[in-house]
Amino acid sequence: MHKISKRFHDHYSDKYSKYGPTSEGVDWGSNSDLASIRQAKMLGVIKESKDDVTLLDVGCGYGHLAEIISQSHKQIKYSGVDVVADMIVYAKKTSPQFDFYQGDFLTEEFGVFDYLVCNGILTQKLTATTLEMNSFAQDLIKKMYRVSRKGIAFNVMNTHVNFQTDNLYYRSPVELLGWCTSELTPHVVIDSAYQLWFEYTVYLYKPDFIHGKQDEK
Repeated sequence: MHKISKRFHDHYSDKYSKYGPTSEGVDWGSNSDLASIRQAKMLGVIKESKDDVTLLDVGCGYGHLAEIISQSHKQIKYSGVDVVADMIVYAKKTSPQFDFYQGDFLTEEFGVFDYLVCNGILTQKLTATTLEMNSFAQDLIKKMYRVSRKGIAFNVMNTHVNFQTDNLYYRSPVELLGWCTSELTPHVVIDSAYQLWFEYTVYLYKPDFIHGKQDEK
């Protein structure tokens, strides 16, 4: 397990043991409505309206996104992965129609999916330095992009805020846009036009998908 993944494991295991399958249990605070806004932003990466798509939720927690999908997004074939075993046990129990894996996405293989989403992992750095977290974030984003067929989504704390806290991971949207376009794809969407003004969501798409060439292969 990557050393930063291990820190996340210990942190979220502690939160979950205290608060259970709640917004506080995944360290998103007590306002569950804000957690739902973030999940909706993750699903915003999907461009199809009818066809079935596969999706891997990296850092799925106790399966909140799976619950949302089971209620109103029947076309999504969902899977989730998380480092915290107790969360995965709960997710399997409450959403048995989906696949859940316990493990470290960065150091293990879980297959290829149309879309991958990562809600929350890249908003925290805990005790890691900014340089350590930059490296971790870029490795995670690169792997998500590599094992996607169509696109990925993730959120990050915005540097354009009036205060910062030491445990959170802030990344300039301008700098991140430059890195994504130079290292991965020119097809990037940065969305900061929602209630959570202190963060933003990034969508990256595969060129072949955007240009409609996947079916030609």
